[in-house]
Amino acid sequence: MNTNAGKVSVLVLLDLSAAFDTVDHGILLHRLENWVGISGTALNWFKSYLEDRTYFVEIGNCVSDKISMTCGVPQGSILGPLLFNLYMLPLGQLINSNNVSYHNYADDTQIYVSLTAGEHGPVDTLCHCIEQISLWMQNNFLQLNSDKTEIIVFGPQTQRQSVIRLSH
Repeated sequence: MNTNAGKVSVLVLLDLSAAFDTVDHGILLHRLENWVGISGTALNWFKSYLEDRTYFVEIGNCVSDKISMTCGVPQGSILGPLLFNLYMLPLGQLINSNNVSYHNYADDTQIYVSLTAGEHGPVDTLCHCIEQISLWMQNNFLQLNSDKTEIIVFGPQTQRQSVIRLSH
């Protein structure tokens, strides 16, 4: 971010709802094969790791019925965040195509732009990028949680105020 260069930076912290639970197995396997290049036995291993899983809840002596998991990646495993990162690969390409900077790991994604006072192009670009991200997430069975998504503006106070006025 360019706050030392007298610029204002706008950071958006995107929040996903139940991200690991909504990963579509078919889409993930397609990404493993076509984006990462995994095929044959290795792809079949991932397929068997993801499919035909069940879960149940146990509290004391009470045990629920088993329920099939038709989507999601196992949480608490080493592979869970890795598989989720691979699922999210196209999102980075989408963000880059908007000339917006980003960082992400698993279900934490931050996007940001820098601008000078009075400049509104980068804010418009950021808003357009967020709209595209939201659509991409819907198409990939992920839910962007707008209530928990945060926007932070960095820079000198007078310049921050001009950016806040632009965004309304």
